[in-house]
Amino acid sequence: MKRWLKVSYKTVIQLLIGVTVLWVLVQIVGQDKLFYSLTKLDPLLVILAAAFFIVASLFVSLALYIPLKSSSSTVSSPKVILASFAGQLLSDLTPSRSGYFLTPFLLKGLAEVPLSQGLMSVLATGAINSIVKVLLCCIALIYFIRLAPLDPVIVNVLPISLIVLLAGGIFLLLVIMEKRMVNIIKKLEKIPLLSKWIGRFVGVLEKVQVECRKSKRALIMVGTLILLSVIANAAALKFVSLSLQLHNPPGFIDFLFMVSIGSALMYLPVTIAGLGVQEAGYVIILQTVFKIPMSEALAFALIARALFTGTDIIGIFPLLKIGLKVDYDSSSIQQQL
Repeated sequence: MKRWLKVSYKTVIQLLIGVTVLWVLVQIVGQDKLFYSLTKLDPLLVILAAAFFIVASLFVSLALYIPLKSSSSTVSSPKVILASFAGQLLSDLTPSRSGYFLTPFLLKGLAEVPLSQGLMSVLATGAINSIVKVLLCCIALIYFIRLAPLDPVIVNVLPISLIVLLAGGIFLLLVIMEKRMVNIIKKLEKIPLLSKWIGRFVGVLEKVQVECRKSKRALIMVGTLILLSVIANAAALKFVSLSLQLHNPPGFIDFLFMVSIGSALMYLPVTIAGLGVQEAGYVIILQTVFKIPMSEALAFALIARALFTGTDIIGIFPLLKIGLKVDYDSSSIQQQL
């Protein structure tokens, strides 16, 4: 119970930080100016933007399905997609989008996928997702710097997110693909307090690596689908900009790189899924690079966040179906694996 309270307290603090950042942005812009920008919304274009956000989430779901299909030919694609939407919804509501790592339990509850296979697919997708977005974000930085000097806030904060993403991606790849990782972790069994837990973890890791070897060829397709999800998100942002009738709106390529930077900012372990941080990043880029008024830039960022999270609400139905109670006891998890 104490551990649960500690995690909840930390989460509440991160949520408050994000809300505070948004509140400060609204105060700087002025509620009247922000409301006026929002009144220009074209409902049809907002619906189109929402549709592309759903398509982007669908690509992520397919990226999760491909390794599972390579490992097991009997897995149900509709159930995997529903589990992925549920995992993406949880990631929208957790720091550094960490809630997505509960997806293996959702896969087991919805599609009867063994936890070892589900964990393999989630780790593989997470690793490829991190590496693809780091590469795109580095290209985006070069691209925007050529257009105009970026605000120091972006230049100073973004590298932290990139380090988190890159380190996480490399670590996940090593965990699922490098056999020597098992031997390295086994050495920790000599530590008395860790021996019991390390033994169980090594058993899990060996099974995950076996599943990953079956799906190794699928990783290229996973990367392709992650890239397609970024493109779909860029199309969604383009429709958001059109719906708000932005002055001097960015082009599609501009939004493609904005998505890359915005996605990286969501992994900054300060707020819930980058709440407030991502919006500030969008506002800074739209203002400094494209000279868009701050009221319009903030309206854009808020609509983008609302649609991004709101479309993942599809995941609430599978969550309600299987329930949110998960047995985290390591021995029971070991038995299921």
